[in-house]
Amino acid sequence: MGQFCWTFSEICRDDVPQAGGKGANLGDMTCAGLPVPPGFVILSSAYRRIFEQGGLREQVMQILNGIDRSNAQALQEAEKIIRSLFERVVIDDELKSEILGHYHELGENVPVAVRSSATAEDMGCASFAGQQSTYLNVCGDKALLENVIKCWSSLFTSQAIYYRFCNGFDDELVSMAVVVQKMVNAEKAGVIFTVDPILKNPYQMIIEGVYGLGEGIVSGIITPDHYKIDRETCEVRYQFIAPKSIMIVNDGLNGVVEREVPEPMKNQPVLNERELEALVAMGNLVEKHFGSPQDIEWGEEEGTFYLLQSRPITTLG
Repeated sequence: MGQFCWTFSEICRDDVPQAGGKGANLGDMTCAGLPVPPGFVILSSAYRRIFEQGGLREQVMQILNGIDRSNAQALQEAEKIIRSLFERVVIDDELKSEILGHYHELGENVPVAVRSSATAEDMGCASFAGQQSTYLNVCGDKALLENVIKCWSSLFTSQAIYYRFCNGFDDELVSMAVVVQKMVNAEKAGVIFTVDPILKNPYQMIIEGVYGLGEGIVSGIITPDHYKIDRETCEVRYQFIAPKSIMIVNDGLNGVVEREVPEPMKNQPVLNERELEALVAMGNLVEKHFGSPQDIEWGEEEGTFYLLQSRPITTLG
């Protein structure tokens, strides 16, 4: 195991302080043989190393201690200044070598998703509002390192600073791990709630799907198809087939772009009966693995479903 990076196969669900919630769950699913695209986690220790170098911590704390953290304008100004400080960060050779060594093991200039993975260290059961930055279709050493730094700096969005202020968390104690995962060039993507999070019905599963990458659902810019399904019989109890105009796809370079949905697909269901059954089976498997209802992100590439993330549903209490 590396000092600053662990592959998914070296991580389990107990490694949240090092790998963050997202990274720990991806590692746990990988070790269980579930269909997770390969990847690695840049551990929270890497963030701490950078934060403690070159006076960065002192500069950040000076800015935060000098503002009224209940003032929205002051928070936005602080975010701008702090994130610009991170942009000037130079990742030292030892850390850079370990990050790029793990990246090159995934392939040559392979496109990856780079996601922040907030740790629960010193923060109890916080929801980490505003700390979930994601950068898709990142290709090449330079772009990878730049986006890792952006994930680190996302600990200091105005929302994240305000959330910690309201909940009494110490800005100096928080840490950020970063997930680097081989990109699924999804033709379809979406989410599974293994229990209906609104009606809290344990016998029904909610599945949502869009064409292209799932970022359209996460960002709220695309209305997905919505299915309510009996989790034992796979009978569709309710469905809403959304009219489709745009989808988010890889831009072929270094990022993603919105494209118009082809005319024949605009009013077609994203998922057929076979695919819905496969997703129900996947949802049941993941819930059984973790032992609690799950909120799952999935992507389908060339007919194969992949697990991109899973976390407990937090609204059932």
